[in-house]
Amino acid sequence: MSTFGSDDVAFWLIDGYSVLGVTTQGAIVKEAVAEESHGFGDAWGEHAYVGLRRVSLSQNGFYDDAANSVNAALVSLMGTARVLCVGLEGNTLGKAFTGFAGAMQMAYERVMSRAELHKANATYQGSGAVEEGKILHIHQAETGATLNSASDNNGGSSANGASGYLQVSALTLGGYTSAALKIQDSPNDSTWLDLITFAAVTAVTAAERLTVAGTVDQYTRATLAYNGAGADQTITYMVGVARN
Repeated sequence: MSTFGSDDVAFWLIDGYSVLGVTTQGAIVKEAVAEESHGFGDAWGEHAYVGLRRVSLSQNGFYDDAANSVNAALVSLMGTARVLCVGLEGNTLGKAFTGFAGAMQMAYERVMSRAELHKANATYQGSGAVEEGKILHIHQAETGATLNSASDNNGGSSANGASGYLQVSALTLGGYTSAALKIQDSPNDSTWLDLITFAAVTAVTAAERLTVAGTVDQYTRATLAYNGAGADQTITYMVGVARN
């Protein structure tokens, strides 16, 4: 059995905005939708699952007006579906993360109290899939022109496709035209083929969720390269995969 605490929360990324450092509390609530199924004359209420699931999400924390921080992430995007990723088990390759295909931002609350720092809170309703995946590239900066992450071993292939998540929170191209990020898979941890190719990243913030059908091989990894020519490049990003 493993237990986790606040220092294990690895990232909280909303369309590429990193709000981990100003977030103090969060909750993910998954729910199976049921309706009353009892009829006349029944002494006890009964419920039946209608085949639908839903999720809600909330975050509380400090108000920060810095570029690419929480106010920029939330202030003008009520009613917008966001690609959102939360890591709860540490910023380590292969650890679990929760990915939201579309976290619909329902509210943004700025709280002011005497003798306290301003607060910034938000709530979301799930719009689309909520998936439990594995981290293929931890949320951190990379300065090299190319990178193949260490591989994640699933213990076997899977047959029903997958979703890939990308979050880019900082980028300096240094003359390159864009950053190219992919997820690759391999049956033997040696021969690699492209599985998911994200759109070329030219500016921050950036986030994307892409899906693929069919077989996903036993091993997966994230790759990074740049298009064009340049120097002194740097990118801060997270990549994860959720198998179906």
